[in-house]
Parts: sequence; C-alpha cells; structure tokens
Amino acid sequence: MEMSMRATEDVAMGEDVTPPIAPLALALYDSFLPSHCSSCFSSLSPPPPPRPPLAGSPLYCSARCSSSASSLRLSSAEELLLRSPSPSSSAAVAVPGDTSDLRAALRLLLAHGLDAPSWRIGGLLTNREKLMSPESSGDGEVVERIRSGARALAAARRRLGLGGSGGDAVLEEAALCATITNAVEVQDVDGRGLGIAVYGTEFSWINHSCSANACYRFQFSGPEISSLAPDESRLRIVPYGDRTQMDSVASRPGEVRKDYADYGPKIIVRSIEAIKKGEEVTVAYTDLLQPKAARQSELQSKYQFRCSCTRCDAEPLGYVDHALQDFRAAYGYACEDSANCSIDQDEAARRLSELMDGVISEYLSDSNPKSCCTKLESLLTESILDEDLTLKAGSKQKFFLQPLHHLSLNAYITLASAYRISSSQLVAPQIQAGALLLETLKLSRISGAYSLLLAGAVHHLFRSESSLMASAATFWLTAGESLLSLSRNLAWHIFSEKLQTACSSVPKPQSCGCSLMNKVQVRPFWSQALYADFENTSGDFTSCIAVLTKMLWGFLAHGSCYLQAVKDPVDFGWLRTVEIFNEYNSGAHLDDTGLDSTYKLHESYDQERRQLLFQLGVHCLMYGGLLWSICYGQTPHILDTLSNENGIIDCSLDRLENF
Repeated sequence: MEMSMRATEDVAMGEDVTPPIAPLALALYDSFLPSHCSSCFSSLSPPPPPRPPLAGSPLYCSARCSSSASSLRLSSAEELLLRSPSPSSSAAVAVPGDTSDLRAALRLLLAHGLDAPSWRIGGLLTNREKLMSPESSGDGEVVERIRSGARALAAARRRLGLGGSGGDAVLEEAALCATITNAVEVQDVDGRGLGIAVYGTEFSWINHSCSANACYRFQFSGPEISSLAPDESRLRIVPYGDRTQMDSVASRPGEVRKDYADYGPKIIVRSIEAIKKGEEVTVAYTDLLQPKAARQSELQSKYQFRCSCTRCDAEPLGYVDHALQDFRAAYGYACEDSANCSIDQDEAARRLSELMDGVISEYLSDSNPKSCCTKLESLLTESILDEDLTLKAGSKQKFFLQPLHHLSLNAYITLASAYRISSSQLVAPQIQAGALLLETLKLSRISGAYSLLLAGAVHHLFRSESSLMASAATFWLTAGESLLSLSRNLAWHIFSEKLQTACSSVPKPQSCGCSLMNKVQVRPFWSQALYADFENTSGDFTSCIAVLTKMLWGFLAHGSCYLQAVKDPVDFGWLRTVEIFNEYNSGAHLDDTGLDSTYKLHESYDQERRQLLFQLGVHCLMYGGLLWSICYGQTPHILDTLSNENGIIDCSLDRLENF
C-alpha cells in the first residue's frame, strides 16, 4: 500500500499542520557558498572578502553553525566535491554544473547512512533500484552520472578516513539517489533558491498532488513573524499505509523525530484549504502552471512515478489544464479534423516553446530587453505554424496562443521584467529630456500592464483550481508592486504641473472608498475569521480590482498591440465570445478610459489617474497579501510600509505622496 500522511483532526484553511522540521541534510548552491552560511543559509554579515568561485572551505556565521559541520568533519571532503563535476540533477531546481546534490548526499550519508541498507536512509526510500534501472533511465545516461557521483562521494569518505565502499559504491549510490528523490529547493522570502535540503519522513512522506491542499514554507534562524497559534506547533498528520515502512521510523504519531541535529532552514507545511480528519495531506512537487504532459514528464523523470491525482485523471481534461494548453485556430482557418488538429496544436506548442526559450536565453545572456520585448510580442501576436505545415486534407492550418496558455503566462513574466529593466536603463540625465521622460513612463506602464495581466490570468485559473493559491499570491503581489512603482514615478509631477498650467481646474483626487481598507488589518496578522469568510472577502477584493481595472486598462495597454487585444485582464469571460486574433490588426478597443489611437497620452498623466493606479496597486497587494498569509502564515513586508499605526492600509493621495 502506498504511504501517505493524513490529518489527525480537522484543519481549517491557513493553519500549520506541522511544526518547524529540521533537515536531515542540506547544501547551498555553489554560487552562494562565498556569501551565505552553509548551515543556516543566512547571509554572512559583514560579507567576507571576495574569493574565486569554489575556492576554500564552506563558511559559517557562528560557532553553533560551524559545529554542525565540524562534528561530521566535512570541510576537507566538501572541498574535494566542489572540484568534482555534478553527476545529476537534484529533485529540486537543477543548476547546471552545481555540486549541491553531492554535498547534501555526503552529509546525509555521514549523519544517517553509514550503517543503513541501500534501500533506506534516515527512514527515506532511496529509490536506488528505480533510478539505476536502465528501463527507468532510458539510454543509461542517468545511471552513469549517478555512478560517477557515487565514486566522488566514496573518494570524499576516504579523505575523511571513513573508508568508503568498494568498487561498486552501493551505499554512496543510495545516498545520492535518496537526495535526488527527496531534496527540495530552499527559497528565501523573495523566492530566490539558495540551495537544497532533505527532510525526514514527517515531510518526505507527504505525497504529491496537482490539486494539493497544502503548501510549505521555510523558517530560517532568528525570530519569524508568523500566525502560528500555540496549538498549531505540533504534528497534526500521521503516516498511513505500508506498516513495514512505518515500523522502520522511530517517531510516534504526533511527534517529530529528534534523532537529527536541530540546525539549518526548517520546513513548515500549511493548509491552503480546509482538510477533514483522516483526509490525505498533499503538496506539489512541480510547477502546477504547466500543462498535464509537462507535469507528468517531470514527475516521472525526477521521482519515477506517474501522477494519478483527480486533476491528472480527469476525462476530459479539466478547465485549467485545457486552458493551459489551448490554441485557437485563426479566423478563416477552422479545423474540421479534430485528430489532425490536435497533432498540429502539439507541433505548434513544441515549436513556439523552442522559439520562446531561445528569446529568453538570449535576453538573459546579452541583457537586451528591448529586443526581447519585440520578439516575444511578435510570437504572441503572429500565427504559429508555417505555411508548409498542412493537414492531411491539404488545407493550411494556423493557430494563435490563447491568453491563458502556459507559454503566454511565461511570456508575460519575461515581458514584465524586460519592460521594467528597459525603463530603468534610461539613466537620470537622459530622463530630463521630455521625450525620454515620456518613454520611461511608457515602459513602466506596459510592464505594469503585463504584471496585471499575469496576475489576472493566474487568478482566473486559481478560481477553478485552489492549489494555484501560492502562484496567485505571488503574481498579485508583483502586480501591486509594479503599479505602485508606476504611480510613484517622478514624471507624474512634471506632467501634472503642465496640466495645471493649461487647465483652470484639476479634479481633486478622493480617498479610496473601499470598505475593505477599514475591514482588513495587516498587522499583526491576518485573522482566522477572515480566512473563514474567504470566499466573500476574496469576492470583495476582486470586485474592487475589476472596477479599478476597467477605469485604467485602456491607459495601461495603450501602445501595445497585444495588450490592446485583451479586453479585460481580470475577467476572461470575453474569451468565449471574442475572436482575439482579429484584434491584433484592429487596434485597441475602448474601455472606460475612452483611449484610442489619436488620444494624446501625456494628457492622461494627471493626479486623478495616478491615484487610481495607486489604489489599484494597493488592492493587488492587499489581495496578494491575504493569499500569501494563508499559504505562508506571514504578511509581506511591503504591506507594513503601507499601513498606518493601527495596521490599516491608507489609499489616500497623502499616503501616496509620503510612501
């Protein structure tokens, strides 16, 4: 019977189901070794002197952290591994050429595996038999990489004077396989991956689901702002399934094992929806905004299993998975043969993915955001299949991406970043010129529009799939920060002064009349009462966001062929009735702003619109903060800077000026 972890009691939305769990083993990514503590992953202060990559021993921030490694006598062995090529991709986010999986496997082996069988280390299945099977690894490349890594681990053990396996290095292979199978990427509060860690059975026995009902966060050294209630600092899940596996672990129900060192970034599992007593608790092992085929491929490659959750087994595909891979035939190119149409859509997705990956790689390597924006927007607005690809019947077929397609979402992320960087590259002396001043506002405006479109699109999918809550939280917060940054651009003052000179009166901006601003306190924490009324609170927030968006979308999207074709970035009901592809050639529709191609855009940079942007940004931040607090039990720091002494958000123009 498959192992699972089930709730010992009813768990409400936004409650921790585990206490902080220390890792069995961990390792920083190579790039963070010179700047972060190799035990607790905190930044070193003051920063150490620069040193060549991979030079010297791992660094530690305190005697306590250093003792965690000295007890295992790791320094000289890790130096040897740092000079070894990485043999494999960890189960966490892989970094080409990185040695973190080797170093984590060494720690796991020395602390828990010297006397362990090859099939289980620290209570965890190693999956060695599966990973080392030619049938599972395809052409045998994975097997050879694991063997190469195991030989490096054996050499490191010999350097420590701890012997080392014979020529087959079975135990080293087991430790590396256990790391590959069980490691997760450790991320800081900004979502930046610092390294990997392997946690015990209290976490690692939690199964994956593409419709997960829980997520996890990391707790680093020092005090943490959290909504953790006293009765939540305990294990609220127990194993269910294979009795042999359960008997191999010493912990009892409701307890966290104490047989490993209490150091390193701890992991906490938290509910994102109500979980009933006896119900299985699940988390996601992969990006849930990928289509089904991509998720299944990644899970099979990294973890050697096929996901059979309700989302993956749905027949036909559920709404979210259909939207994530949906193309639509261009007007006048209707496909009557559904089988061939499906084949052509797969080909379109493959080719477009390759093209987008190429553009993004080029952007990351040569830092040319302007070129990146031009190429990505071209891919979003032009037909995908070439004229030489034909159906069996001989009729040519063209497809366009839907705005909710996973490739579209990836493009929005890059475009928001590239437009923001383009704006920041206009240095201060250049911005004094009026034309460049307008240009930097335009670039910031379009960056904000793509951020808002991304948040709205993911939120639309989240409404049908609650496991996407963490993604929705991240993108709402990003959109809010982008819109706030736009509203604070110094260029607004220059345009406002010109408008005040030209006009006898300028409408006085009013404070935000949204009742939510007085209802929701961001300090000290979001309340369980608010979580209990989540549906109504969520509906109130999104209604306010929808109203403000309708007033601003034409302004934000102006000048972008692709954005102008999106009739509403928050409510996607229009997709059922509108041929978006005709819009690429016909220009912008008119929203409540009334903007069209002849509108003098600089005349719209007035204080009233500026405050509307500020209010929209604050609402995005507040809603993202609500979702974030449910997922992670914390309030995003930016909301603290926006709130007054009573913990209430202030949307007034005075707050904008003083922010």
